[in-house]
Amino acid sequence: MVQGDWSDTTIAAGLRQRDPAMLEAVVARYSREIFYFIRMILTNVGAVQDVEECVNDLFVSVWQDFDAFDPARGSFRTWLTMRAKYLALDRRRHLLRRQVATVDLMNLDAEHDADAAGDSTEWADRQRAQEHWASESLDTVLEKREEHAQLYAALINLPVLDRQLVYLRYFGLKSTEDIAAQTGLSKHAVDTRLWRARKHLKETLREPTHGRV
Repeated sequence: MVQGDWSDTTIAAGLRQRDPAMLEAVVARYSREIFYFIRMILTNVGAVQDVEECVNDLFVSVWQDFDAFDPARGSFRTWLTMRAKYLALDRRRHLLRRQVATVDLMNLDAEHDADAAGDSTEWADRQRAQEHWASESLDTVLEKREEHAQLYAALINLPVLDRQLVYLRYFGLKSTEDIAAQTGLSKHAVDTRLWRARKHLKETLREPTHGRV
């Protein structure tokens, strides 16, 4: 059996036995998908280098900490995606904190002379207000990114056809008639599959998330 034909179950068993070929199989199969997933989380914050470092860190952690994978709690793909999510969110928090710190330093330089001549109490109040705003903004951004990551993790567990239909309908904003014409399915089949996909996604997103794995 060639590498591309290995199932996730076979790959997981090989990783548990510390077979380097299985790690190569994981990288070959998932590196592109994980790259785009992490890039989505780091949108408007990280550079390509940050995304690449997260991807590399993920595969290193998979090799070093594979005993953390528990097939009873979910598929290998889900476990891999969740690890990628937490690594990316950690990197995002770090980058955002660094940006906030840079802005604070710039504000200190720009307002140093004004502070020396003006009311220091007023300046301190303004600084506290800025810090509070930055903290709330950071929390809001991270919350939205976590929601996006959870949705992505739920989407990748849909059957390929259902995932394609969801993308076409809700991301591509295609009508069910257009989707039927594009996929060769009947309009009724499209509606039925979309209903089942929505039901699955709602049930998955309502489930309590596990802690870090």
